[in-house]
Amino acid sequence: MRAAQIIGLAVLTLAGTAPAQADWRIDAETGALYDSNLSNSDKDSDVKDDWDWRSHLRIGNGFQLTRDLRLNLGADLDADQWARFHDFNNVAPGGTLSLRYRFGLGREAPWLLVGDSLGYAFYNDDGRSGRDNSLRVAGGFGFCERFSLEADYTFDDFDAKEEFWDSSAHSGTIRLTCNVTSTLQLGLAYTYRDGVFVSYALPPRPDIVFFQPERELVDTFGTPQYTAYRLRGPTNAVSVSGSYTLNRYMSIQVSYEFRHTSHDSLEYVNHLVEAKIGFAY
Repeated sequence: MRAAQIIGLAVLTLAGTAPAQADWRIDAETGALYDSNLSNSDKDSDVKDDWDWRSHLRIGNGFQLTRDLRLNLGADLDADQWARFHDFNNVAPGGTLSLRYRFGLGREAPWLLVGDSLGYAFYNDDGRSGRDNSLRVAGGFGFCERFSLEADYTFDDFDAKEEFWDSSAHSGTIRLTCNVTSTLQLGLAYTYRDGVFVSYALPPRPDIVFFQPERELVDTFGTPQYTAYRLRGPTNAVSVSGSYTLNRYMSIQVSYEFRHTSHDSLEYVNHLVEAKIGFAY
């Protein structure tokens, strides 16, 4: 409720103070995501995969405070609809606030961004619902007409109704993009994350309990019941992506990500494939 009040106040303030030439923008994405190991299981017999229909909507406004400094405000809505395992379904309204500074003019000029996102995720499994806050610091530059390099640091903090589902993580990403043509862009990225994650396995698993006794029986994957283990460890991920612009407003985006997570001797591997349509106005 507190997050909703803050977001509502920001949107009302934005609407009330926006000048006639305000830079309003609408961005939307929708498409399918496949996760080969949604259960984050380390044994093939426990692995559960699934398809997710994922959508994102943002309505925002930008204010040019000085020649180089820009303030961005926006209201967001995210939604996930999984094909088989509905406990993960969620709708998440939220808001974003960021400041972006560009050191000079032109596409190759370095830039720096500091922003915060605040929202509330309503999960189908109500105990997982909670406040989601994300602080991001990012920067980048173009080193020629076709290539640009970006890096960012993010701190995520999720405060769930049931303490077991709380999570926090620090992550950093380096991303290289190439404008192959005026309509085709390719990207390569590496992400390192250190934080809390949940792994699911069929009991008994004394080897996991030895590392982390904090666990909970769930019927997320049907019967027999799985045990959810709350663990902490590093994740290394490599992704490739492509975006093709169809017209002034629409684009097609595809990506593949390989993700490896570990906790002591336990290892978890995910393959994620996504295809979506983007709209910007």
